[in-house]
Amino acid sequence: MPEQTLLIIDEEHSTLKTLTENIRAENPYRVLTESDPNHVLERLETEAVDLVLCDMKLQQLSSLELVERIRDTHHNLPVLVYSNEGETGDIAAAMSKGATHYLTEPHDPRLLAAAVEFALSNVRLANEVEKLKRRLGGDHKLGGLVGRSTAMHRVFDVIREVCEVDSTVLIRGETGTGKELVARALHYEGPRASKPFVKVNCAALPETLLESELFGHERGAFTDAKQSRMGKFELAEGGTIFLDEIGDLSFSTQVKLLNVLQDREIERLGSNRRIPVHIRVITATNRDLERQIQEGRFRLDLYYRLNVVPITVTPLRERREDIPLFCAHFLDKIGSRLNKGLYTITDEAMAILLGHNWPGNVRELENTIERAILSTTGTEIRADSLSFLNRTIPTQGDVPGWMPVSGPASFPPVFSQPKSDSGELLAPGPLKPALRSFEKMFIESALSAAGGHVLRAARLLKIDRTTLWKKARDLGINMHMDRE
Repeated sequence: MPEQTLLIIDEEHSTLKTLTENIRAENPYRVLTESDPNHVLERLETEAVDLVLCDMKLQQLSSLELVERIRDTHHNLPVLVYSNEGETGDIAAAMSKGATHYLTEPHDPRLLAAAVEFALSNVRLANEVEKLKRRLGGDHKLGGLVGRSTAMHRVFDVIREVCEVDSTVLIRGETGTGKELVARALHYEGPRASKPFVKVNCAALPETLLESELFGHERGAFTDAKQSRMGKFELAEGGTIFLDEIGDLSFSTQVKLLNVLQDREIERLGSNRRIPVHIRVITATNRDLERQIQEGRFRLDLYYRLNVVPITVTPLRERREDIPLFCAHFLDKIGSRLNKGLYTITDEAMAILLGHNWPGNVRELENTIERAILSTTGTEIRADSLSFLNRTIPTQGDVPGWMPVSGPASFPPVFSQPKSDSGELLAPGPLKPALRSFEKMFIESALSAAGGHVLRAARLLKIDRTTLWKKARDLGINMHMDRE
């Protein structure tokens, strides 16, 4: 679990010091302090705070007014107020303004630690309940992202957790997995949604043009600079800049980017004037940055600056249960754009899509659906509509024991014979448990290929649904589990 952050608001510096020491003596929290109540909302915009502790007797600003402002702008942030007096009227007033807890003996380390842990545990429980409700309720969309797999819900959870703050995010994943959609969700689900979202592909421009594109230039900075020009960082003012393919930056541009992240200021080419920028930085890459660091091609200090919040988007072949959801999304999206009406996919065609290895990930799937729509005369996509697809059963780590099969996709999958490291067939053992183990693996593979859809899995296995349920119960297969 990441380190949790507390913000203590008190006008007495001695009290701030004492409370900080008492809290850290009991639990390893990250503790921030603020002696000026007027700066609290600004701090909450720039810091990821899990709990606020506020003195009930502030002088510069009404404590009740501050609690109300905090709760109005950060609905799920718990606020614990404290006072040595603990008058009934004060407690009732604080609770009416949104305070979640009231502590009457804040200087007792054990009581303070217990109150903080109780408040944080309630938040954790509420968050877990909310996540469970979203998953059970079929909440499988966020921004432009869709997915029902556990892997995608993890991405959704991180986006919801960090979209409200300005922490730098590094999105990693293969080409076509939807890294830009993650970046856009982070922007449009947060407070900067009304401000610009500016994308820069760091691999699309040579080094000299890229620096001008990022930082801008003054007139005469180079031969073709006939007038001053703002860079992408300035254009993103107040919003988000998304630096795609960050692993392709040259070393000199990495140094300049590091300076921007440290100082939040840029200099146009040909100018010594420093321009402050108030933006969120999100980056993405499909490269192995750790290997590039070892090879001396990527700066370690820049890596640490970028990798504050890492998000990994799993390849489509490792979350096949998302494929039917993507298909429904693309059928609606592309069908509407092409004025082609409502489309459906037959079970045979879906089996082909589920069996394909998708080296181009979600982008390849979208192109496949569009091509299938264009090649279909009716409104139903059949197996022959996908004849152009290079159909192969998943290989290597996709499903344990599967071997490559060339030609048209088919079911059941072909399993390899178990072998020892030397390549010899393993010695045979008792047949009954081996058959039971194989049957369980085979059914689980069918359920995975069918995206967890029981009826579709039964059709793939050529058995009725009742038989599948009975076998699953006998073999100990959880039919309700979230399959990856």
